[in-house]
Amino acid sequence: MIQKTILCLIVVAGFASAQPFGAGLKVGVPATDAFKVLPAPTLGVFTGESHRYTIGPYVELRLPARMAVEVDALYRSCDFQSAGVGASASSWEFPVLIKHRFPVPLVKPYFDAGVSFSRLSDIKLSSLNHRSNYGIVVGGGVELNLFLIKVSPEIRYTGWAFRNFDGAQVQSRRNQLAVLVGFGF
Repeated sequence: MIQKTILCLIVVAGFASAQPFGAGLKVGVPATDAFKVLPAPTLGVFTGESHRYTIGPYVELRLPARMAVEVDALYRSCDFQSAGVGASASSWEFPVLIKHRFPVPLVKPYFDAGVSFSRLSDIKLSSLNHRSNYGIVVGGGVELNLFLIKVSPEIRYTGWAFRNFDGAQVQSRRNQLAVLVGFGF
């Protein structure tokens, strides 16, 4: 009975992987902080800290010739402290990527590139210049098929068009690097 169940799961996973659509969850950590804290001795101690996670769903449309279009919705939040006064912001990023998988057995390396749009919310900081932003995205990784799920570790660079924050003590970093892992079908 158990052997038949396992065989059925393998057959269903095979059919699911041949479908033109995929979806899943991306989780990750930033390799660079989203903000640069500038020294300002007359204004007191100021530190910035991004939460060390990124999370959100993704969908993928698989195309011929090992190509795909992927759209993500990634959430990240940041906290700040200035002389005991707290401030915070949340960021939603929406990368739209073209992905190319290379024909390698067992692991499938891939390269992706595209554009990303971001929107800040829950902002409690006065040096806001732009609530929305856009930029380019370039990344690469490998896709592993592990029975019913695809696991895709990836390194991704995002270059933003401008700084969301540009104050005397805190500035947004325009260049950001992240390590993400996708879990999908």
